[in-house]
Amino acid sequence: MGNIATYQSRLAALSPLAKLGTWALAMVVFVAFVEVAARLTGLPVTLLDKNAGGTLLIVVALVSLLAVLATERRPLSEYGLVTPNGWRRQAVWAAVAGAGAYLLYCLVAIFAGVVDVTTAGVSPARLAKAGFAALSAAPIAIVQQIIFAGLLVGMLRRTANAWVAVLAPAVIFGLFAAMAKPGGVGGPVGQRLFIGMSLLAVLLAMLRLRAGSIVVPAGLLTGTIAVRKVVAKLRLFDVDATAEWAPWLAPNSDPRQAPAMWLMLATAILTVGYALYRRGEQQLPEDSAVSASFKRIMPFSNLLAFAPIERWLVELARARFRVGLVYLPRLVFTLLASALTTIVSLPERLLAPRLLKHDVPPPVFIVGMQRSGTTYLHELLSLDSQFRSPRNYEVFNPHGFLFGWLTTVAMSPLLMWRRPMDAVQMTVFSSQEEEFALAAMGSESPYWMLCFPKRISQVEKYWHPEEFALDDLKRWRRNYLTFLRKITWRSRKRPLLKNPVNTSRIAALRAMFPAARFIYIVRHPHSVYQSNMHFAQHGFAVFQLQDADPDDNYQHRFLECYRRASDACQRDLAAAPTGTAAGVRFEDLEADPTSQIERLYADLGLEVSEEFRERLSEKVAAAAEYRKNRFADLSEAERQEVDQAMGAHLVSWGYEVSPQRTAA
Repeated sequence: MGNIATYQSRLAALSPLAKLGTWALAMVVFVAFVEVAARLTGLPVTLLDKNAGGTLLIVVALVSLLAVLATERRPLSEYGLVTPNGWRRQAVWAAVAGAGAYLLYCLVAIFAGVVDVTTAGVSPARLAKAGFAALSAAPIAIVQQIIFAGLLVGMLRRTANAWVAVLAPAVIFGLFAAMAKPGGVGGPVGQRLFIGMSLLAVLLAMLRLRAGSIVVPAGLLTGTIAVRKVVAKLRLFDVDATAEWAPWLAPNSDPRQAPAMWLMLATAILTVGYALYRRGEQQLPEDSAVSASFKRIMPFSNLLAFAPIERWLVELARARFRVGLVYLPRLVFTLLASALTTIVSLPERLLAPRLLKHDVPPPVFIVGMQRSGTTYLHELLSLDSQFRSPRNYEVFNPHGFLFGWLTTVAMSPLLMWRRPMDAVQMTVFSSQEEEFALAAMGSESPYWMLCFPKRISQVEKYWHPEEFALDDLKRWRRNYLTFLRKITWRSRKRPLLKNPVNTSRIAALRAMFPAARFIYIVRHPHSVYQSNMHFAQHGFAVFQLQDADPDDNYQHRFLECYRRASDACQRDLAAAPTGTAAGVRFEDLEADPTSQIERLYADLGLEVSEEFRERLSEKVAAAAEYRKNRFADLSEAERQEVDQAMGAHLVSWGYEVSPQRTAA
């Protein structure tokens, strides 16, 4: 983990142009290596044509590009990844405009005698396919615009003028489109498609700069893709390649390759360019965060989608299949991803528990209520090479990460890159809490309330092992050991685990791992309360498949859960042997990370290496750029409610009860 973090840190320090240059050079080296290897071995493989090799090149290029983009640490507003007020209206009108423009072009082709309308291919089956294809238009458009009009344009705009920021991503977008055609970029079809798609990308990037977000370009692209897919699935148009205007309106039966389409796009580019010249670019304010309403409709955001299909069927049955209409696209994506993952990971699921029997080194557990700084402490300690932390691709695909690299590749574009509640950076290699893995593996877990918030009263008890049924407790222990054996089977390093739910499971964990170490991090309860109320709105939004009960939800239950977990933790830590537990306040850690970590290591009998000190220093310096959420002060009623629930802990942790605080 340390080496990966070092490489990420070095890449993050490069300028945007240097990052893109590094990516382009890596792609050239990759292509050259594969081509030479194919020649030497006599395999009929090439990455520069429309075949399996070409598809592989696109996948590798896209995933590696996302890995480069993930090193960016700037505010989301610089990438246009924010949702302004009225974003729904903007998205709908943009989608209507995109669909209308494409249909208008088709009407021109019809009147020119290039296209004939036919309903001979329309059938119920094709109508169903057309409907699913139309539904896929929005996810495709959003992903494309996040990458090309959002992250790429945002990266380049910091260090280059607007023309470079617009043209460079457009060229990359055109190359991706052309590579999927016979002959690749060098063929006539690929060249025509390169021109058309590059012009479209220029228009979308300029709209992004003018509007300040990707909402308008993503909406425009959604409308265009939806109409094109429906027409193709229903086979509504019959192109006459011998018509006089066919080379101008639909060469190769593809309007995207047509000079007339290029002219229409060029006209739109000039119009938007004039608006940019007169009115300038727009950047939404930094505190215009991605709204929870936008996160609720994102279909590909639920990272528990990689849990096995049988687990999803069980949880859906427990929820009585009560899924909100707005969440149906998310459910469809989730079940498809789950089914595919189940098939791919089946051999590993069957073999790993039988083959991996080694003893797990004594773990170090970081415990503390969510939003108390557990993630920050975990990231810092993960830099120490003596530890092995679970990573995102492992916890979200616990059954198949050893050999299911295809699932890991598929997961890369789906990660949120910034956590939904606080914009902390995420990649497939970021450290992550193992509770997600336990939930996906079949252990009873309170984290299923993220998907089914109406079940919070039923799953909240799984914070406390003493409330587990005997079979549930055995399954939890078995899954925990299996997961830890999988992440340690190569290195045998000591696991470093961060899991807020473990705050009330210390006694059960000590029974499993008598030599384990525990680090308890606390934060002023006022700050923890504010941050968790924000989490209830923005964190649930990317997972949920139903709306919470207005009278029985996370917000109403949080303080009681917080108090019970803190009581259990204090009780269990008091019984821990000397030298096996240590504590730190988040405010002290934030003020002086190095000295606090050295103190924790001394209390736990751990060694601080020079290599770790250097990595820690680099990480602390980089973290200085991170801007935390800012919240309004608690009301008097809220403050009294928090003080009443957590008053005893406020005193024992060394905080004052009375002062008002502004949290992050």
